[in-house]
Amino acid sequence: MFKQLAPVLAAALLLSGCNKDSTPDTASAQKAAEVVTDEATGLQWLRCALGQTWQADEKGGGHCTGEAKQLNLMDAQAQVEALNTAKYQGISQWRLPTIVELAALRKCDHGLVDEAFELDLGPDSAPVKVPRYCKQETSIPTIDGTRFPDTPALKFWSGSGSETHQIFYAVDFSNAWIGLNEAAEEPHAVRPVADKSKASN
Repeated sequence: MFKQLAPVLAAALLLSGCNKDSTPDTASAQKAAEVVTDEATGLQWLRCALGQTWQADEKGGGHCTGEAKQLNLMDAQAQVEALNTAKYQGISQWRLPTIVELAALRKCDHGLVDEAFELDLGPDSAPVKVPRYCKQETSIPTIDGTRFPDTPALKFWSGSGSETHQIFYAVDFSNAWIGLNEAAEEPHAVRPVADKSKASN
């Protein structure tokens, strides 16, 4: 939907926040650790935000270290493309998640409210509805900490927005709110996703 930048950024700079110490014997296990698959949708997510590093532990789990990069929308798109150029984790179809996909990652202690935002995606797409926020006070960050450990309480970019109105959408994991009027120049965190069927393309 958005104009993509050519992945001219050095892959080495991008991957400075990704664990590259895997040996051939541990590469498969490392991929399983760094990427989590949503069994309901088949989507494959990076467990750490861009800029963070996955650190596995002896029990088969792990956590994310370091600080998440906060990027404007164009830089976010460019760095996702750099992941594809590097075929990071064997995947060359990383992308920014749609607002529906990203909003579905929200986790609230008492669930989400019934009220929903109707979001314009432009003339070529039907509007979508997403619940507005958590029902009551909730744990922060508003995401599953087991699947996505050490997620910063920041806004994360989606790949959705309205070019007609020049607004873009994000999800704030400090409170589960949807960012409705994000300017492309705003700096937000990034969590790439890939469709399972495209993982090895």
